[in-house]
Amino acid sequence: MNNIPKIGFVGVGTIAEALIIGMCAGGEHRADILLSPRSAEIAERLSRQYDFIRMAADNQSVVDGSDIVFLAVRPQVADEVLSPLVFRADQRIVSLIATYDVARLQPLVAPAITIARAIPLPPVAQRKAAMTLYPPLPEIAALLDGLGQLVQLDREDDIDACVAVTALMGSYFGMLDGITRWLSQRGIASEQAQSYVGAIYHALGIAAEAQAADGFDRLSVEYSTRGGLNEQAWRELRAAGLNDMFSEALDLIHDRVRGRATLEDRLPRNR
Repeated sequence: MNNIPKIGFVGVGTIAEALIIGMCAGGEHRADILLSPRSAEIAERLSRQYDFIRMAADNQSVVDGSDIVFLAVRPQVADEVLSPLVFRADQRIVSLIATYDVARLQPLVAPAITIARAIPLPPVAQRKAAMTLYPPLPEIAALLDGLGQLVQLDREDDIDACVAVTALMGSYFGMLDGITRWLSQRGIASEQAQSYVGAIYHALGIAAEAQAADGFDRLSVEYSTRGGLNEQAWRELRAAGLNDMFSEALDLIHDRVRGRATLEDRLPRNR
């Protein structure tokens, strides 16, 4: 193929690996890929699997050999890792660092000025789930298109809000675990309970994606027979303040994403 872009990953953790696998799924060769050696086990595994993926000697070599540089380091070490690197003015930067806005990244990647933020989730490896991109840059969108639902945003505030929502993944599985434990406490074997709960919520997830245009409030009504068990359960949960709990947690996460939260703000609230 002609005009294959050269892309590099500074940092190769779980999310970066999932994104790379998604890009390469189905035997596609979307880009020549250069990987940071920091997570050598992952980089070596990917380079063995695909002949257009190589592990670089160091992070500067990743930057030097790439037209598009994906930043996939943890926020806690981002300044330390990126500050020593020398970027080029003509490079495009794609940050996967959820809590770093463009203004904070700009001095770390100067003189590069084209900076995008993308938020992939682990199911991108199977080309599922959603991924956000800000701003809508055609060259970057072409690399990400088809890896799940690509939501291109015109405002950076919008991607910050979407980042906050991704923080509920662990809570979702925690909820499933609570339901599974409740069944197990009533004598159902753990494996059976897990399989049963997983199947229910997998099917509901499919329905949510397929019928999202109908509105989730409407689906809540459709899935709750008047006077039935679903209606009662949702009434009890609302009365217990479930919606307020979600809103409060998301407000705290959103503040953290935008750099406005203190450590005390991030601690659990007593009810």
